[in-house]
Amino acid sequence: MTAAVVAGAALSVMLGPGIAEAKGPAAKSIAAEICEPMVRNAVEASLGSPLPAAQQGAWAGRTFTCTYPLTGGQLVLSVDDLRTKKKAQATYQTLNRATQHPTRLNGLGNGAFQAPDGTIFAFKDQFLLHINPGAAPPTVQKSDLAFAAVVAVMSCWTGGT
Repeated sequence: MTAAVVAGAALSVMLGPGIAEAKGPAAKSIAAEICEPMVRNAVEASLGSPLPAAQQGAWAGRTFTCTYPLTGGQLVLSVDDLRTKKKAQATYQTLNRATQHPTRLNGLGNGAFQAPDGTIFAFKDQFLLHINPGAAPPTVQKSDLAFAAVVAVMSCWTGGT
C-alpha cells in the first residue's frame, strides 16, 4: 500500500502484488533510475552544493524508494510499478483529485502535478513517481528542489507512450 499526505490530506492507495510479477528486469531498471547520477546532479544543482553523502535506494514490494541526504534533511523519491498504464493513470487521478489546489506540470510524462507543499506526483506508462521534499531543511525551496528532480527523472524515462 502507498500512503501519501498531500497538502494536509492523507490518502492511501492499494497497490498490486509483489515485484516478482513486474515485467521483468526492465521494469526494475526503469524504476531504479530515480537513484541515478543524473538525478543526483539535478538535486545538487538545485541546492547549489554537493550532497553530504550518497543517495540510498531499495525495493519494498513493487515500490522503489531513493533517499537523497541533504544537509539538515532529506529528499525522498519513490516509484510504484503498477503494471499497467491504466492503473498508473487511475492512481494518479485519485491523488490529483485528493489534492487541494494542485498545479499541473505540463510536458512531464503522461501527467504530473505539484501540491502547494512542493510534493510532486507524475506518471509515465505503468510507473507512478512520488517526490516528497517535506523533510528538506527550511532553507531549501522545496517546490524548486522537487521540480528539478522530476525533470531529471522524466529525462531518464524516455520512450514508451
